[in-house]
Amino acid sequence: MVEAPLIAEGLYSFQIGGSERVGVDLAIEFKRRGYRVLCFAFYDSDGPMRRIAESAGIRCLDFNYLRRPWGVRRLTYQVALYRLLKREGVRALHVQHATALILSGLPATAARIPRVVMTEHSLHQFIEQPSYRRNAARYSRLADAVTLVDPRQVSYFRDELRVPQSKLYHIANGVRLRRDDPELRGRMRRELGVADNAFLLLYAGRLQPIKDLPTLLRAAVRIRTADAVAVRVMLAGDGPERAQLERASCELGLRDTVTFLGARSDVTSLLAAADAFVMTSLSEGLPMALLEAMASGVPCIATAVGGIPELFSGDAGLLAPVGDDAAIAASIGRVIGDPELRRALSERGRATVAQRYDLDAIVTRYLALLGLPERWPAARSEERLSPNDAVAPQ
Repeated sequence: MVEAPLIAEGLYSFQIGGSERVGVDLAIEFKRRGYRVLCFAFYDSDGPMRRIAESAGIRCLDFNYLRRPWGVRRLTYQVALYRLLKREGVRALHVQHATALILSGLPATAARIPRVVMTEHSLHQFIEQPSYRRNAARYSRLADAVTLVDPRQVSYFRDELRVPQSKLYHIANGVRLRRDDPELRGRMRRELGVADNAFLLLYAGRLQPIKDLPTLLRAAVRIRTADAVAVRVMLAGDGPERAQLERASCELGLRDTVTFLGARSDVTSLLAAADAFVMTSLSEGLPMALLEAMASGVPCIATAVGGIPELFSGDAGLLAPVGDDAAIAASIGRVIGDPELRRALSERGRATVAQRYDLDAIVTRYLALLGLPERWPAARSEERLSPNDAVAPQ
């Protein structure tokens, strides 16, 4: 039997984050479909996502760009990446974010990798940094396909970055539905120290400025003073703003309300314990954290940015304006005080995920873009599948 092709999955980091979740989920699914897979992070050496991948049998490498000497970093990294791709015999390369393509595009071209696909998740860095935008436009042409998680990003890449329409594809993030697990819920709430009659509000993601978590803290003050129900707010994740947020939490008198959990690899279990999920971001693409919460039947409140309004279409979640802690608090208060609303949001969220964000269908689309059949070894009818047989440009 012919050896299965090797797919390389290049993450931004090994920390908890939306694009990292997408990359690791795809790597695991590619392996389940019969492919060989290796994984590395452009800007990291270790972290929770590496452990998740390795526990699923994915081989992970330390290929951290930032560990190289500053003056010759770019050149030495690209030479080393070229050698890695050639040595391993990589058949297809999938990377997250344009910054990864800037580092990997030339090595992949020199190594003659048959298919290179880049997935972009957000536009804020393009808009805020002209030099990054110019580099992304230049190197995007080295990809065989560029996938965007939000359909509105397609027009930006076409009109602003001048990437050919034929290379652009809208592919949403995908997740699997999860059933309620009362036993897991009870166990996690006990581990977290959350009383049965308390309302647990969860955030999971990086602690960085773009997530605007000070607005969440201000909303928490309003909830604490306006509702008789005991409310706990837990933030799962780490990042450059953690120390600042912890200080702000204490200054706002939230020491007994807000808990910083740090980076966690068990977000699915945390969701089982949660009564609602909140996201106060200034900018997003299609947040994996919200998709995972909806797939778990957790009612969601989020700011109306990026792909979130479309995700919440059909009243699958509650929207609030950016930076409006009063509106965020009001939406949280509605969820706390209305069990029927919680039930409806849970059901609509799960239905939305089932109808539009099924992971199996999305994995098949990515494999087609990578020039590979939907599983290995391929059925005879799949052997001559081309990328455009399964995925149409948008």
